[in-house]
Amino acid sequence: MPHDAPPVLCRVLRGEYVESVHRGSWVVYEGDEIVDAGGSIERFVYPRSALKPFQLLPHFAWEGFESHGFDASTRAILFASHSGDESHIERVDRVLRAAHAGRSALACGPHDPLDRQARIALYASGGESEPIHNNCSGKHAGFLLSARRLGAPLDGYLLPEHPVQVEVRDLLSELTEISPARLVPGVDGCGAPNWPLPLTALARLFRDLANPERLPERLRAGADRILGAAIAEPHFIAGRGRFDTALLSAGGGRIFGKCGAEGVFAIGVRAYGARPPIGIAMKVEDGNKRAYEKALGALLAACRILERTDGDLAPFLAGALRNTRGLVVGRSVSRWDEDFDRDYERL
Repeated sequence: MPHDAPPVLCRVLRGEYVESVHRGSWVVYEGDEIVDAGGSIERFVYPRSALKPFQLLPHFAWEGFESHGFDASTRAILFASHSGDESHIERVDRVLRAAHAGRSALACGPHDPLDRQARIALYASGGESEPIHNNCSGKHAGFLLSARRLGAPLDGYLLPEHPVQVEVRDLLSELTEISPARLVPGVDGCGAPNWPLPLTALARLFRDLANPERLPERLRAGADRILGAAIAEPHFIAGRGRFDTALLSAGGGRIFGKCGAEGVFAIGVRAYGARPPIGIAMKVEDGNKRAYEKALGALLAACRILERTDGDLAPFLAGALRNTRGLVVGRSVSRWDEDFDRDYERL
């Protein structure tokens, strides 16, 4: 059904003229209360890669998980949208060895490494992209681990009826109280089932993941492992110059966040001091991630969760628009910036 256009998240200025506008929906929970929201927060959206921590949570929560002997960086690659640099590929290979599977078992399909230096190195060596370079290859290697744990076949692990995916669907249904019949998956870019959720449910999921005491007891150790890995090794969640990595580095161990394609981002903040657990989810209507990269930093500052002066997030908060020579030719302004409501010129 048609829905009203959501509010403006960001205006993109070239010079002092508004060149582009990004609209979107967002919701912020403090404890069980919504303290900020806009747009269609109950409309179902595909979380895309923001689901990865929950797709692997059943395996992280398995009582035999520690038998893998994974360090924090290898744990992090399991739910990463990695950039495909050499260190990322090495960790995915470690997971595949633990699953007693080769690279050929990955069903995610290839794409070039997201990291520019890694792309240059790959093609300079005469190589070409393989499924292991896919930003989702760590998750897929994790699915193979889950299949081994469940005694299920490795073949067909992406089918919605495969035991690995049924386990994920049932977990999401339990945690969101949405019936399995309502969770009709789409197919993600990497081929995995992607289960649609309202932004409200996604925000609550991240709120609870960042505060494991809110989860069922059997899942708490798994959530602790996920959080510990992300906080210890933010480079292995995304990579050089990526918003996810900058956010985790800036968070001081309190913030967990994960991107999803088509303009999705979700954040969980641990309770601290007098502040209750916080959950945030955002969906940019046109799918452009530059909108949430600018808006979320400003939103976190407005909510007094982070400082605008934080070095890791400063480039994203600045929102500078640069040309091919690196010159600043414009900027983006989010609705949480003081000058958002200024009467800008329009082309």
